[in-house]
Amino acid sequence: MELDDLKASWQRETEMNLEINKQSMEQLKLMLQEKSSGTLTGMKKKYEKIISLLMVGILLNVLVNPFLHFLLGDEGPVFRITLGGLLLLVTVVVFGLIVIFFYWLKYTTLKTVISASNLKESLTENIARFKKYLKQEISFILALFGALFICGRLSSEYLGNGKFWDIWHQDIVLAMLAAGSIMGFYIYKRARAYKKNIRELQQYLAEFDEGSNK
Repeated sequence: MELDDLKASWQRETEMNLEINKQSMEQLKLMLQEKSSGTLTGMKKKYEKIISLLMVGILLNVLVNPFLHFLLGDEGPVFRITLGGLLLLVTVVVFGLIVIFFYWLKYTTLKTVISASNLKESLTENIARFKKYLKQEISFILALFGALFICGRLSSEYLGNGKFWDIWHQDIVLAMLAAGSIMGFYIYKRARAYKKNIRELQQYLAEFDEGSNK
């Protein structure tokens, strides 16, 4: 009888521990699901902020460009659009819309809801997705600045302000250095944001694996 009682007691204790572990794992899943959704939502808000700033920038450029000569103190009509100004306006609008479309695709495809039942798979997929997005964004920014340089030089040559490779002038070199600095700083900020989110998701995945192995 004592042996049977011990076996029954051990069975009850084992079942109780299994139930406790199961409940603990479910709680861990819910907690990690909430944290993961928060990380993804934060990145999605960054995309939304970039899109909003670009739209405001394009609108301001369209509104200010015709009055730019007046604002800079040049003589002549208050409202004036030169050929050079028109080319600049079109360039800013076209490239701005391209960038907005790029981030809009990222914004619409990034899902912030993660299923607790497939938490590990979702975390792994989003880590891989952010690494892919980071490479895509860096490549896109480099290509964008390269295209802007080409368009700027072609416009300058078309307007008679110098040949395409006639760039070794102080104003042009300073503009290129400023553009390169802006590009480098933006890439640094975006890479930092991506890596922060990747580390967070990797941490959640490690916590999930640790909880699963208990």
